[in-house]
Amino acid sequence: MDEVPWVRLLSMAVTVALESLHEQLAEAGHPTLRPAHGYALNAILNGHDTASAIAPVLGMTKQGAAKLLQALVDEGYVDAGPAAGDARRRPYVLTERGRSAIEASVRIQAELEAQWADVVGQRQLRTARLALEKAVRAGAEGELPPVRPSW
Repeated sequence: MDEVPWVRLLSMAVTVALESLHEQLAEAGHPTLRPAHGYALNAILNGHDTASAIAPVLGMTKQGAAKLLQALVDEGYVDAGPAAGDARRRPYVLTERGRSAIEASVRIQAELEAQWADVVGQRQLRTARLALEKAVRAGAEGELPPVRPSW
């Protein structure tokens, strides 16, 4: 059997991990969350609090980001409101439900990582992590790039 190309294997790993993550998020009370929602919640958590700020982080238009954010408002994950001094700026903040979803996601990701460590061994997983991080940094001018969907 031929070796699976590295990029394809990484894509498969992300697919497997995200499917499992979202199945478990649904069981934890967050059935409507999708990967794009998670990327937006993380952007807000990291200080990108407007559609204009979130759009480039997620690689989408401001209108697309606004639509995504509105879905999160409708589901109770974020609140929006005018900022003091500028009625055009609508900063988004995580609600208790949004923080709960992020906490559940972090916990589930740790559990998934532990499951993978059980399969390949903690040492091999750590070695793979260090090698992958080194490769990613080399391709991104020494930095870890923002996590975003690969539309």
